[in-house]
Amino acid sequence: MTAAAPLSMPAEGVALITLSNPPRNFGDAELAARILESLEAAEKGGAAAVVLASDMPGCFIAHWSLQALADAFDRPPGGRPRTRRLPLFDVIETMPMIVIAANNGQAWGGGAELSWACDLRIAAESATYGQPEVALGIIPGAGGTTRLERLVGATRCMEMIVDCRPITARRALEIGAINRVVPDERLRDEAIAWAAHIARWPRAALAAAKRSLVEGRELSPAAARRNESLIFAETARRADALETMRAAQARYDAGADSYDAIGLPRAARHQAV
Repeated sequence: MTAAAPLSMPAEGVALITLSNPPRNFGDAELAARILESLEAAEKGGAAAVVLASDMPGCFIAHWSLQALADAFDRPPGGRPRTRRLPLFDVIETMPMIVIAANNGQAWGGGAELSWACDLRIAAESATYGQPEVALGIIPGAGGTTRLERLVGATRCMEMIVDCRPITARRALEIGAINRVVPDERLRDEAIAWAAHIARWPRAALAAAKRSLVEGRELSPAAARRNESLIFAETARRADALETMRAAQARYDAGADSYDAIGLPRAARHQAV
């Protein structure tokens, strides 16, 4: 079967992209291209948040296709690989939409690295994450030694890479690699509901917050703070932001509490179960 990543819009401002590359959802250039196409369509369609999920039981992206990697790098000494670095991971990291990875099972190698490139991560109880590349004679090549290190720190990152054995979703939550763990049967609904909650907020503010965080990673702490202040000022000058802040202050002045003035739901924040 052909790799596919169909797009749907299950809620206001929310895009759902389902990854499909039977039989085990191995990543390859074709699947990456389909995901990029759907991400572009989601952005053009006005989505503020995107959920990357899988319809393949037990597999988010199991890992990147080993055959594709071997074919790409099987070359004479001094020759160039027959492939270039895929832009998918960098596009996800820098695009203005908030991207949530919803892992329903196995996310190893490139599947784990796709998760690390996303802004937020939610997993089913049965899900696992792993960086087994060293066992195959290589190293992680799409964020396993970089994005994962920023999430969990150098010590935990090194452990995952040289130990090679996968970790459970619960362990991934404990070390800060992911945000939430939910029962398997609720994964898709929880991911879409979370995306819908995020999509309620002004899209320019969501994009600016992501931009500040991503750009700040490449700067010194002082430069990152200056950059944050510049992005804050750009956002605060927007007519829609000025109107929103003044309307909130008017609700305060009329006696509203912070929930009502800001427009926050009163239900307790979702906690991992």
